Amino acid sequence: MKKAWTMLLGAAAAIALSVFSAAAADVDLDIRSAVEADGVSFTVNSNKLAASQFTDSTVLTVACTGAEGDQSPVKLVLNYWNSNSEANENIGEPASVEVAAKEFKDGSAVFTYAELSAALGEIDPVSVYSIDVASVGGTVKCTGFRAENIVAEGEMAEKGLLRTTWVHAKNPKASKNWGQSITIGVDQFDISSMTPDSFIVTMFESDLPEGSTAAPVEFIVQSTDDHISPKAKNSTVWGKVSPVLFNGHFAFFSYDDIVEAYGTDDFSCVTTVYVGDTDKAEITVTDVFAFKCKSLAQPEPEQPAESQPAEDSSSKQEPVTTSAAVTEASSAAESAAAAVSSADTSSDSGSSMGNSVIFIVIGVVAGIAIAGVVLYIILGRKSSETYDVNRHRFVKNKKK
Repeated sequence: MKKAWTMLLGAAAAIALSVFSAAAADVDLDIRSAVEADGVSFTVNSNKLAASQFTDSTVLTVACTGAEGDQSPVKLVLNYWNSNSEANENIGEPASVEVAAKEFKDGSAVFTYAELSAALGEIDPVSVYSIDVASVGGTVKCTGFRAENIVAEGEMAEKGLLRTTWVHAKNPKASKNWGQSITIGVDQFDISSMTPDSFIVTMFESDLPEGSTAAPVEFIVQSTDDHISPKAKNSTVWGKVSPVLFNGHFAFFSYDDIVEAYGTDDFSCVTTVYVGDTDKAEITVTDVFAFKCKSLAQPEPEQPAESQPAEDSSSKQEPVTTSAAVTEASSAAESAAAAVSSADTSSDSGSSMGNSVIFIVIGVVAGIAIAGVVLYIILGRKSSETYDVNRHRFVKNKKK
């Protein structure tokens, strides 16, 4: 009996630990694009890791080559959009802050939330659009990037946390005569992630004459199988948006103007967006930023039905009494856990992660306690009885 209780307590501890570990996500980033460089070795787009995912226990660990001694050969550079700057007709400008590693050990630089938050200061983490792994001095190569204790993508969507989406043109294309310089699909930027507070900034090169009052660029929203927009003709929308602010290198587009051009704020049918020229000057778009975008909940992939092999009745055995008791106890624990999970799912989505975790743990432990009681009763009963082969049933043991 003592052994059974020990097993139950061990199971409770394991389940509790797994629940707490699920409260924060750990992510190993794909670093195949990393290069050996005396400068930036690797860049993390905010689509892969957003500064708004940081928690007060976040730790970023960067493995790299090029170390000499115990000093970190790399630093992090947080690139953000400085909206407070009056540069570029008050559009703002790209800016960055550097983060020094807390320590360097076993070939890896460690950056904790303390260093990250100190570097950002009063900068809104939502405005960070990328993180660079850069050399402190000398040639380095990023060989690993792990982010621990960050807000999971699902939690980002559930809690309404925002991020900046950044699209960089690897091979910029020049455009003139009402052409399009950059084409962006939903895999790079899903316009449905925009919120009423969102805005878009495009960065480009042009030969626009100084003091020109005509915008050289336009933002275009396209759908080809549209059953939502009132502006759809033959299920197609080609909505053009003029910038609110612009100069020869930057243009600012508002959310309201994009909604007006498309006809509705439901962008679920939009498949592609473009930045093109307006025949005022040749342009070459290098970057597109979409600010204050929400994370979209990803649907769970459907699991294919697995065929079950036919049961061989010739090898079928009756379960022994102890196994049956353990099965009942396990079922009770699963039922309790399922009930708590169901209650947690139907709770208000605004509840904090901490409350959810506490309720789950309490429910699971309660289920295991109930299962223990069931197991105790069953085993206690069986220990006071003996199976009579002549009567074909259990009979009480005679007291000595």
